[in-house]
This record gives sequence, C-alpha cells and structure tokens, in this order.
Amino acid sequence: MVKAYQRYSLLDNSTLGVIASAGCADALWVDDSGNLVLTANLDSLVIWNLRTSTPISTFKEDNNETNSEITCLAKDEQARLICSGHQDGKVKVWARVSSSLQMSLDGHRSAVLCLSFNAEGTLLASGSQDTDIIVWDVVAESGLYKLRGHKDAVTSLHFLAGEGSGKLVSSSKDALIKVWELDQQCCVQTLTGHRSEVWSTAVDVHGRRMVSGGADGELRVWELQAQSAMTRSGVEMQQDENISFVGSLIRTSRSRVGKLSFCGDGRFLLCQTVDKNVQIFRIRSHEDAVRKMKRRQKRQKQKA
Repeated sequence: MVKAYQRYSLLDNSTLGVIASAGCADALWVDDSGNLVLTANLDSLVIWNLRTSTPISTFKEDNNETNSEITCLAKDEQARLICSGHQDGKVKVWARVSSSLQMSLDGHRSAVLCLSFNAEGTLLASGSQDTDIIVWDVVAESGLYKLRGHKDAVTSLHFLAGEGSGKLVSSSKDALIKVWELDQQCCVQTLTGHRSEVWSTAVDVHGRRMVSGGADGELRVWELQAQSAMTRSGVEMQQDENISFVGSLIRTSRSRVGKLSFCGDGRFLLCQTVDKNVQIFRIRSHEDAVRKMKRRQKRQKQKA
C-alpha cells in the first residue's frame, strides 16, 4: 500500500501568489551584489531577495482600481528609476528607493513591448505593438517625438552613443532592424538579413558589437564602431558610420529567441529561447581565437 502525502503545506490554506507574471519575461538586477532582482507581478512590481527568497518591496499605484498588466521592464544605469510598459499602452516610471510612481506617460495605442533608457537616464524610448517608437523626456515628463517606419510590432530598443542625442537601434517583427538619428528624427539605415521576425537585440558593454536574433536558426553579429578609411599616404579620409554585418552564430534550439543579453563584462552572450533553454556563447578576443585555432590545428596534425 502506497501512502500519498503533501511534501509542503501552506498555513491557513493560503496561497503563494504570483512571483512573476507570464506576460513579462524581463527581470532586472537592482544592486551590485546580485541578491536583489525585480520582476513583474501582474500590474505591480516586486523586488526579491534571492538569498532569503523573500519580497523586499512592492511597487503599486495608490488606488483601488485594477491596472493594466505589465508587459516589459527597463532601468537606468544607476537603477534609480524603474520603467514599466503596460498592456494598455501606458508607460510608467517609478523611483526605486521610495517604490513610488513618478510619472505615467500615455501615447501608444496598444501594448508596450520594449523600453530603453539612454546612458544619462534623461531620455526613454518605448516601442509598441502599434509599430510606433516614442522618445520621452524623463526630466520634463513629456513625449518628444514619434519614430515611424516599422511595418509590425517593435520588439527591442537600444540607445547608441554619438554626437548630440546619439542614435537608436530598433528591431521589429517585420524582420528589419532600423538605425535612427535622434537629432534628425529619421531612419538613417535599415539592416536586413533575417528571414523572419526579429525578437531581440543585445549590445555589448563596450558598444562595439550588436547581436540580433529571431525565429530563424541563427544569430547575426553586427559591427557598431565607425571605421576610418586611410589613403596610401596614411591620411585619414572619412569615417564610415554605417553598421556592418560581421557573421552568424548557429543556434542549437529550433524555437525562436526570447531574449539576448551580454554578461561577464561582455565575455559571454546568453541566448534564451521560448522553449525554456539558455545557450551560452563565449566571446573571445582576436588573440584568444588565434591561439585556440593553433591548438586545434596542432591536435589535428597529431591525430593524422
């Protein structure tokens, strides 16, 4: 006779509740120790202590109404401001220390899918299912302008350093990646090559390379830094500021990419897919790649 019993039981018939809602796949580290992580809990935000497995603080509006579910998250570089995108098209900015709502921005017609702060934390970009990109002034708490050009939902955004306000890179389900000049408020380059929807992009910590991934079986690597053309006499002619294609990385999973991220000071690239797998790529320098190639050739000669 087999006796069945519950290994864990809840006191007073209570429930554990929602730790992270399925509508938002983003999780943000909010401290340098790596112990505190912020997740979306339906219409609110929760900071968890991973060491003690307990919630520390909750971000929620001071009203009794049911707010729209959170779809994406972003933070500034100092983690002073937390931004949440919502299913109804609203963008909300929170103060991390006080866990209070600082501003609510309304401009999209449908769900917000991606958010990004610039390096200074003064500009915020939001991309939506309505195909629009809105650049917001965080200090003035107002929208500056809309960037239109994608034919389908915008899936990721990244600010790039440059003259003036710099540039913005966006990806979309229309299989295109666009580069926007923010001061001119126009698209200056369109990157092609993906055979299906582009779901995520990642820029390394040095701002030199960008990786994009989607529903096809490869990750595409792009060179971001400007290349200088030299004459035979050694005089610098002009700079080619266009983003150029470097090569492809073959993925092992057949499912579409959910999220791309660099970690370990840019030494590793993490590719998370919707089938709950994570593939880790090691980024080698040119010198390391040459040494590894020589060792591989040496082993092949010994086997022969």
